[in-house]
Amino acid sequence: MKKGVKKGLIIGGGVFVILLAIIISIPFLFKDKIKDAVIDAANSNLNAELHVKDFGVSIFSNFPNITLSLEDMSLSGVGDFKGDTLLKAKSADVTLNIMQVLKGNYEVSKINMNGATVFAKVLTDGRANWDIVKVDSTEIAPTPTNEETVEDASSFKLKLQKVSLDNCQVTYEDQQSNMKVILTNWSGEVSGDFSADNTTLKTKSNIGEVSFIMDGIPYLSKIKGIANATIDADMDKIKFTFVESDIQLNEVKASIDGSVAMVGEDGKDFDLKLKAPDTQFKDILSILPAMYTEDFKDIKTSGTASLDGFVKGLMQGEQYPAFDFKLLINNAMFQYPSLPKSVDNINVDMGISNKGGSFDNTIIDISKFNFTMAGNPFSASLNIQTPMSDASLKAQLKGIIDLAMIKDVYPLDKGTELNGKLTADLNIATRMSAIEKEQYQNVNASGSLKLNNMIYKSGDMQDVVINNAELGFTPQYVNLSSLDVKIGKNDISATGRLENFIAYALKNQTLKGQLNLKSNYFNLNDFMGDSSTTATTESTPSVPASGSETTPSATSQSSDNFVVPTNLNFALNADMKQVVYERVNITNLKGSIAVKDGTITMQDVTANALGGTAKITGSYSTAADPKNPKVSLNANITKASFAETFKSVEAIQKFAPVFDKVLGNYSMNMNMNASMGDNLLQMLSGLTASGVLQANDVQVEGVEALDKLSSSLKTDALKSFSAKDISIPFTVNEGKINTKPFTVGIGDGGKLNLEGTTGLDQSINYKGSITLPKSMANAYISNIPITIGGTFSDPKIGVDTKSLIGNLLSGDTVDKLLGGNTANKKEEATAKVGEEKTKQIQRLRDEAKSSADKLVEESQKRGQQLVTAAEPKGALAKLAAQKASDKLVSEAKKNAQKITEEAEEQIKKLESQ
Repeated sequence: MKKGVKKGLIIGGGVFVILLAIIISIPFLFKDKIKDAVIDAANSNLNAELHVKDFGVSIFSNFPNITLSLEDMSLSGVGDFKGDTLLKAKSADVTLNIMQVLKGNYEVSKINMNGATVFAKVLTDGRANWDIVKVDSTEIAPTPTNEETVEDASSFKLKLQKVSLDNCQVTYEDQQSNMKVILTNWSGEVSGDFSADNTTLKTKSNIGEVSFIMDGIPYLSKIKGIANATIDADMDKIKFTFVESDIQLNEVKASIDGSVAMVGEDGKDFDLKLKAPDTQFKDILSILPAMYTEDFKDIKTSGTASLDGFVKGLMQGEQYPAFDFKLLINNAMFQYPSLPKSVDNINVDMGISNKGGSFDNTIIDISKFNFTMAGNPFSASLNIQTPMSDASLKAQLKGIIDLAMIKDVYPLDKGTELNGKLTADLNIATRMSAIEKEQYQNVNASGSLKLNNMIYKSGDMQDVVINNAELGFTPQYVNLSSLDVKIGKNDISATGRLENFIAYALKNQTLKGQLNLKSNYFNLNDFMGDSSTTATTESTPSVPASGSETTPSATSQSSDNFVVPTNLNFALNADMKQVVYERVNITNLKGSIAVKDGTITMQDVTANALGGTAKITGSYSTAADPKNPKVSLNANITKASFAETFKSVEAIQKFAPVFDKVLGNYSMNMNMNASMGDNLLQMLSGLTASGVLQANDVQVEGVEALDKLSSSLKTDALKSFSAKDISIPFTVNEGKINTKPFTVGIGDGGKLNLEGTTGLDQSINYKGSITLPKSMANAYISNIPITIGGTFSDPKIGVDTKSLIGNLLSGDTVDKLLGGNTANKKEEATAKVGEEKTKQIQRLRDEAKSSADKLVEESQKRGQQLVTAAEPKGALAKLAAQKASDKLVSEAKKNAQKITEEAEEQIKKLESQ
């Protein structure tokens, strides 16, 4: 018996070990197969790019199922959504049915996302970045026949029972409605049989922060959210009915009853009610972003409040359901326990409703909104009807807000100071049609808004001082009678008027205006966001050495480009004493500036800049592409400083580092077109320009290329020299400055003639010649053809030997090397014939021989001098000199032979006489 038991235990243990080994080995056996199936499924069915850093497979965490772990996964868009990451997760676990895996199928029953970020985006044309399933993959495949294999159909099937999230973030951005929803630190789960025709879904969610922004206004900001619900789901009819629900935003608790169903491809049938029966005034305060502070729990309140609403009907195309949402607050007050005063007599009656059918039936009605703060009553009302067809507007503001009293009723941040007085007395009643038809007799607009002696100080921004600002309202326009603002050290004052302001506020139509702007000091860098280039008049920015190389990574990134609103039509007259932009200090800026249709246009704007004066006509436009502004300028610059330009303009440091080596002033007329791009290098790479740079009486010193050239010529003449009457025509294209032929005088009759290019990488490629100063020139060499390559900091100097030899042998160079004209030599020999024939003949032969010998000897001597002088200049120069020497000697021998032959001819003539 014992032996049988022992044998049974051994067999049983062996089977267990084998089963355990099989269980342990399954993940390893199927890991690569599952991994390939995931990648293949994504590539086959999605218009997106799936990236997974690592795969893991486990059988123990959800035994007896297999858990597939995807580490550091991301799903990125393509096409117009390229660069947008739809989904990114630290880890994602997918649970698969083990028996189906063994058959080659993959049934997904659970999904868990950890640390996931979801970015859902809708473009202005309605396309969504989550619509990534390929069209073919959504078509119903034919039923496989007996001969067809299972692999012909998709191997992945969703039989979900549970989806869970842990510390995830979801961002929904709808560019059509200019809306954004952000859910941060979202943890929760949804459970139910997602593959069943009818199921009950249960969801639990805790959201750390809920934010809702529309038209740039944060209606909800970092509100804590809870959403728990039980929902009956009819998957055939795609109808979801709330059985029970519990929704909470900060302290506001509510529930949703009813149902929502899909109708057709894009329709939704709503029958929902929002209930918040136990809402208190304090709960309403909690969802106001500014009110939910650390000591909110101790705030003292009184008064009643109610919140309810419903949505009922079909929403499809241009048809809207009926809806009505109301908020009522009666005789409320609040007071923070640590502050001395309260805000009293708070009464609010506001709602938004629609009887259904058209969105034009929407009514926004704030019939009552009033409060009393520090003894000053303030009231407002607003009513908007038929917003789409012919908007009707009634608005009223009346009261005084003493900003200095806010600190007594609301806990300001430490270091914050607020003073001033806002006075409002405004009434508006009109229809849009009266404004559009300019029937101003049917428009009621009167009153004013005034802000005086306002001071706002905070530790995280520059001080803001508004000495006075006053707007006066009339049916036709708003009169800006005064505006006197100081932000930090920046000041600006303005007067003028604004037209079409009601249509601008209601229907986003064009706001028109004429403004006169004045300023003593305005630093644009203070308003351009983060930038590695910041300029102030009190500090001197670091400037790279003119010869240093730069790379794209070292180039300052541009700030977010300023987008010019397309619904503004302003005519501005500017008179600004000092403006700072990047490193450029501009003074006495005056001129006309127009803002229209997304474009800023300058017409004959004058200013002092870069040590000289400038007159600019041009434009900056974001109308075609807000992310890629277009700049077009015609600049006429007079007597600007080379040194100041190099120090102030980063583009010059990249394109023309030679400015750092020139002392003096220049004038320039230039036409330029550019796209701003993401950074300076991108902008300069696409820059096109043409113009002429002119300068007179400048000092050039320390240019590396000229220093090397001076060393090659054994002279200091090019290391430092004065130049006058410089005129350099240039063009800019494809990241290079192209200079047409130009001449620079280097003193004492010397000239530098050049043409070529300088690149953004400071590469240089020039050719030309140097006419040597008189002190260096001699009878045999005065003009040297040269090339300059390499980079500005490491130039490569070359001598065009072929041209040099040609120059040496051209014209009367040989005659000069021989000390005179060969024709004179022949004339001297002929003149001797008049002597006594015998003596003359002998003497003629002797002198002819002597002249010929002297000519050859002198050519050999001069040739050797050429070679000797060229030896220190390198092998190329020596080779060129040797060839020139050989040619000189050869020519001298020919001329010597001619002298001898001429003499013999003369002798024959003498003998025949």
